[in-house]
Amino acid sequence: MSSIATPNDNAALGRRLMAVRATTGLSQGGFATSLGLSSRAYANYERGEREMPVALFRALYETYGIDPVWLLEGPGDHPVKAATRTMDFPLVDSIIRWLDAELARTHKKLRPRARLRVLKAAYALSAEKGRMDAAGLTELLAVAVGR
Repeated sequence: MSSIATPNDNAALGRRLMAVRATTGLSQGGFATSLGLSSRAYANYERGEREMPVALFRALYETYGIDPVWLLEGPGDHPVKAATRTMDFPLVDSIIRWLDAELARTHKKLRPRARLRVLKAAYALSAEKGRMDAAGLTELLAVAVGR
């Protein structure tokens, strides 16, 4: 086992790998074959007993379109296709409400193009963390409006 991934990391990856296989309806052996693996090696990955190699992430992406970031980090056990990551509209709404409130509170204004850039950056920052990060957004806005 590598010093990079913990046993818990490998177990979580194994659960997500099993979820991917379940969507195909294939047995462990059939799924392993579709990825160019032996049944034994695949079973070890699914049980979280071995760290998954980069080649397996690539095979899952190329064969089934699975998002490697989802496979590594989740969230959840429902497979996410690389091309189907969706926008978190409730998060977008929260960010817009926060930005409007902060601009009103500080009596600052942003031109439409600058506002759009701030919203995009705020969404990227928040989506990366999986939640709205008010402290990070406050710093972002301070830079955008010149403190």
